[in-house]
Amino acid sequence: MSYGFVCCRDTEKEAQAAYQRVVDAGDWEATHNIMRLLGIESGSFDEQIRNFGERFIAGWGGYPLVGTPEQIVDKMQALNDSGVEGLILTWLDYHEELEYFGDRVLPLLNQAGLRESLI
Repeated sequence: MSYGFVCCRDTEKEAQAAYQRVVDAGDWEATHNIMRLLGIESGSFDEQIRNFGERFIAGWGGYPLVGTPEQIVDKMQALNDSGVEGLILTWLDYHEELEYFGDRVLPLLNQAGLRESLI
């Protein structure tokens, strides 16, 4: 099992922009405090540490599933192929995004044969 943050939109550009808005509005001071408490800090790996910080802001450290419905399914397929047998998913706005996910992503997961193994 793993954990993922879903940011799915009709276009990759829309999904990336929505994800970036979440990251930009995040509380970076709190994120750095959490990462320090967890021992996740290093001056040698600034870019990697920032990427990990983004994951804390957008999804409490979960794997970012950002893109179109097709891209989300491709990313889930890659996770499945690497041995991940299940995902715990979260969204920024459950009310709006769960309906979209159900309408646009779940049918593709069914077609790919992933629904039972990932959801």
